[in-house]
Amino acid sequence: MAIFVSYSSSDGGPAASAVVGALRARGFDVVWDGDLPDVRPLSIPAWMETSVRDCTVLVIVSDDYVKALESNDFMERRGVRYEAGLVRQKIYHHRGADGVAVVPVVPPDADANALPSVLQQLVIHRFDPGTLHGVEELVRSLGTLEEGNGGDVMVVEQGVQRSRVVLAALEAHPPSSALAYRLAQDLVEQGEGDLEIARAFDSVVGVAKAHGDVGLVSRLSQVCLKTLSSTLPLKGEESVMAKVLVSGKAWHLLREHRFSQAASVAEEGTQIAKKYRDLYTAARGQRVHARVYLHMAAEALPYDRDFYLRRGEHLLILATTQFRSICGQTSEEVGVCASLHAEKQLLLHEMTGERDHLTTAWESAGVAEGLLTPGTEPYHWVSVLQARLCLAARKYNEGKEFVSNVIATAEYPEVVARSRQVRADLLLATREKSEALRDLLGAEEQFRRLGCDYAAATCWWSIAKLDSTKLVSFRLSTSDVLRLEDLAPDPRERRLAVLEHELRTTRRPGRRCVPDWACLVDRVQHA
Repeated sequence: MAIFVSYSSSDGGPAASAVVGALRARGFDVVWDGDLPDVRPLSIPAWMETSVRDCTVLVIVSDDYVKALESNDFMERRGVRYEAGLVRQKIYHHRGADGVAVVPVVPPDADANALPSVLQQLVIHRFDPGTLHGVEELVRSLGTLEEGNGGDVMVVEQGVQRSRVVLAALEAHPPSSALAYRLAQDLVEQGEGDLEIARAFDSVVGVAKAHGDVGLVSRLSQVCLKTLSSTLPLKGEESVMAKVLVSGKAWHLLREHRFSQAASVAEEGTQIAKKYRDLYTAARGQRVHARVYLHMAAEALPYDRDFYLRRGEHLLILATTQFRSICGQTSEEVGVCASLHAEKQLLLHEMTGERDHLTTAWESAGVAEGLLTPGTEPYHWVSVLQARLCLAARKYNEGKEFVSNVIATAEYPEVVARSRQVRADLLLATREKSEALRDLLGAEEQFRRLGCDYAAATCWWSIAKLDSTKLVSFRLSTSDVLRLEDLAPDPRERRLAVLEHELRTTRRPGRRCVPDWACLVDRVQHA
């Protein structure tokens, strides 16, 4: 393995030059920045990262290097501070002090007890650049280290290489393919601590979302956030955490109906992206935040609703303006923003009954349809939205055509499940109860399989109101339905209360129990 010499050029140059010459004279492959004029790497930070990661690091300890290693306030030599941070990361990620591929070299008269704690756990070598005293002991230690660490280094290199191979295979297949899905699951299962997966987050999460797997997105986000929080971010990759928060954690929290947490995470991701000038991720964060506020407005009390709508509209305007600046006036990202604006106008129509909002929603949906690529997931979501607009406008047959086409052609399970749910509403509007029940049962099963428990419970409750005998052994009366909706705004709790009553009924055969819904709801809420 090669030896990488890390030092501060302000006061460690003579010692570094002497060490390099002595080691090369003894047959070692030595890498240091003195060779940069010949190597001419495209990126100095990337060259540092690769060298620290792949080589045994020999640290020339000097006063300025110690400052760089200990303090983030040491600004005079930004290059050595960054390099020292990479070395510190390499030490921290090694299991124990034995065999770590970092070798500190100090002057003959240095006080080892005064060294930074991160170096004190390692074997310290003394070296005199004038007389070369200490070089033979250093050579023996380096030889022993290479022999002892060969297996560990090979395992790490093989692990990184395996991740890259799997990622390349995943990116070579359509996100909706079964093979890409299996590869994504494998990466998440084995990926804790693997920076390669965090760097390729967009590709892996795209596959998980294409299959609507909320649990997989949640696990991937946890793995990546844990990995990123325990490592020093590499130059140019500081905003990876923002992507994970915006496109991963906020996404699954929204589908888990945890709106407050989703809003907080989206805002945090947006701020991180802004800090590191990742304007694209910042715009996506603002749009996700706006979507969360739209969901919150739909369920809020009247005096809170206006606040959520105003905040959501403000964030959506900011996101749209940013996307137009970054991607152009006719980009797909602008199309997604237009569809969200249509969602907001539909919500306003449902709240107020004003036709102007419905007209504006149709116009925005048309803009979105024109900007989005047919067959993509955002395009299918616009078709579902148009079906909902048809329901509001009482154009039931036209709405059925929209969602039936999505169900027949879309490869995205979440979109298909939502299409079945919307088609059920359209079928009920034309009094086709049996067909509506069939769609609701299919949507409920699909949502539950995807981990969208709130959406699944919403479908379940719709079925229970139509014909509870499709789900349990007794029939819910109109008064039962009204009572449960009054006691439990969350359909998941209503479902559990009904199932709890079913369980109690089966334990008492031959006796008809009158349900105490208040007691049952309280029981499931505090379970």
